[in-house]
Amino acid sequence: MIDSRISKVFRGIAILMVIGSHYAGWMYTEPFNETWRVWVSTWGVYGVDVFLLLSGYGLVKSYEKNGIDGQFVLKRFLNSYVPYILIVGFFAIIDKSIDSTTAVIKLLIGYDYWYMCVLFALYIMFMVFYKIGKFKEITLTVGVIAFTYFLYAKGQAPFWELSNAAFLIGVYAATLERKYKDRLKDLMIKGNLALTGFALMVICAFWHVNAGTMSSHMVASICFTIMTLGLAVQMKAGGLILPALGRYSLYIYLLHTRLFWKFVAYKEDWSYFKGSVIAGIITLFVSIAIGFCFEWWCTRLIKKITTGK
Repeated sequence: MIDSRISKVFRGIAILMVIGSHYAGWMYTEPFNETWRVWVSTWGVYGVDVFLLLSGYGLVKSYEKNGIDGQFVLKRFLNSYVPYILIVGFFAIIDKSIDSTTAVIKLLIGYDYWYMCVLFALYIMFMVFYKIGKFKEITLTVGVIAFTYFLYAKGQAPFWELSNAAFLIGVYAATLERKYKDRLKDLMIKGNLALTGFALMVICAFWHVNAGTMSSHMVASICFTIMTLGLAVQMKAGGLILPALGRYSLYIYLLHTRLFWKFVAYKEDWSYFKGSVIAGIITLFVSIAIGFCFEWWCTRLIKKITTGK
């Protein structure tokens, strides 16, 4: 239903939403329109919805091929955790910010990069519950709900838990696809989930702006995820830019904050709109280059571990 190339296209869109959200939130307003700046700065949460939707879907599809074996775990470790710990750890060493046990623990769990922290937790829950096997979808659902409540009870910022439902939607989409195959895809297209999701998202977003409730924002996030799923099912992938951005989206996410502020420190004018665009383009190129090198190294390492060559 969602092949690898479609996944990369949507990950590419998602990472543009995330960096657009951050850059709009950080840059100085003049001469950029303030209303547009505030609107763009809200895109990040919805970009994370896309990432977690595709992560949940992709984990189930990988599980269906070989189950939870050593290679399954190794692939996630090398593709997600190793790039994170090397890049963020490198910055932490340069900044001399690893100055306590608490700082080390926060680095190891991805605390200061909240998306990574949540993603690692969801990965671990998936591998544990799917390895056990019995009632795996139900136990995973209970686990994600409990984890979400834990984050809420600890007083974490709302974006820590807003997108967790998107992960479950991805898991169930892949699970139902295995059972119903093309019938599910036909049903989604005929039901026009994209249009329905968009309409509901607009309504819920309006409700959120006026009422300011956590529940309305979460419903809007779920509706956006449904819309994304509906679009992904109906869309045909093409082009080179978005798939490339999607393939190296993790590296862009890990590097774009640091690079933005380096550019601003170098030239303050770059914190305005035009400068932010230039900084964003350079960030994309640098991140893709680093990601290419990491991916090449990880591919060789996996091959050496699995084949001994």
